[in-house]
Amino acid sequence: MNNQRINNNDERPKATSTIPPPLPPFRSVRMNVGPAPVMVQPQSFGAKAPPMMPGASSFGAKHGQGKTMMAPPKPMGFASSGTAMQNNSISTSSNSKFVWKVDALQTVPVYHPLERTAVTFGNEHTLDMITQRISNFMKEQSIHCDYDDAMARVVCSTACCLFFSVQLWQKAGSIVMEMQRKQGCAIYMQSLRQQLKDCILFGEQPNKTQDVTCPPALKQQLARMIPAIPAAVEQEQGSCIDLCQEMLASNFMNHQRMGLESLCILTDASKVQCSLKASEKVLQDSKLQELLLNYVEDQQQASLHLLAVKAVSQALESTATNSGNLKIDLGSVFWHTVLQALYQHIQRPHEKPLEAALAIKALRLLQLSNPECLQVLQRKHSLPVTAFLQIAHEFGKQHSASLESEAQQFMMSVVH
Repeated sequence: MNNQRINNNDERPKATSTIPPPLPPFRSVRMNVGPAPVMVQPQSFGAKAPPMMPGASSFGAKHGQGKTMMAPPKPMGFASSGTAMQNNSISTSSNSKFVWKVDALQTVPVYHPLERTAVTFGNEHTLDMITQRISNFMKEQSIHCDYDDAMARVVCSTACCLFFSVQLWQKAGSIVMEMQRKQGCAIYMQSLRQQLKDCILFGEQPNKTQDVTCPPALKQQLARMIPAIPAAVEQEQGSCIDLCQEMLASNFMNHQRMGLESLCILTDASKVQCSLKASEKVLQDSKLQELLLNYVEDQQQASLHLLAVKAVSQALESTATNSGNLKIDLGSVFWHTVLQALYQHIQRPHEKPLEAALAIKALRLLQLSNPECLQVLQRKHSLPVTAFLQIAHEFGKQHSASLESEAQQFMMSVVH
């Protein structure tokens, strides 16, 4: 028997002396998903993030081709310039858009299996054309990006807490684009993948289509045709809010996130038939605010904090038509914390443009019903909120359409 064991051992194949190279950080892993990525840390878009104060907002020369990406505005310039600022700074035309530049691509490693959804572009699509259309697409979709020139990679995150990567490879003389979802909705990821592919192939932006806004007269006619909401639906919506509060009070992070995502849906007028009730509870209900306070105050859990700010912003938007009937206590602990969080995001639009756009939107809508909110912030901070709006507008013109639009609307409301 011992001889038989020895023979069996001798028949085993000998181990090879060569060790395969380590795997790259970007892998097409479909089953073994790594740890969930956190929200992108202070964004560089170059060498270092700019300072937090107005007037010193230049970026590194890595992605700006040796040029300053944002002209340093004066801290209080637009508040006193009147019509001149309105004609110059508040302009929807983006004269200096950020364009991603990559000098060379790496070949696809032999040990790297490409995603099945990887797209190969022909010779008619050059590297400069592809990178330019990628950066334009990310800007128009208001997707927060961290560009890596050396690796030809973009790490992205959206306001819906979708995290993904875009990787460019070179294979057999062609350019290959690979998109990999890290965390978030797979359906939304599939839609973005198709939109980015079409944008690169045809140079089209999905939100640049023909304006199909419904005329006001037709809206009123359709509103009269909609039947009244039955009481059962209102009771069902109330039970949904109760379930949200239960999940927010849970100790499990997946329950907390599900509660915040559900609350964002209930306060979104474009997704539910009646978002007013849920929005009023977010703005006035002390029990719900006590639960939301933890997520607004704690910015370490970036995804949960983003969803909490989004819920508050959408609640203010849903109640904008009835803002005169809202009674918001700005002296409460909840609104004190919310105002401080909004001010911090507006002060640093280059670090977290997704949160900054929501913060500008929320503060703009809040001051419609409570004009004293800006005075409350000005008494606690040396610089007013309006000092940072031009910085946010200039940054949004290059990197985020939503940030550009929200900053522009806020500046227009302050000027008038």
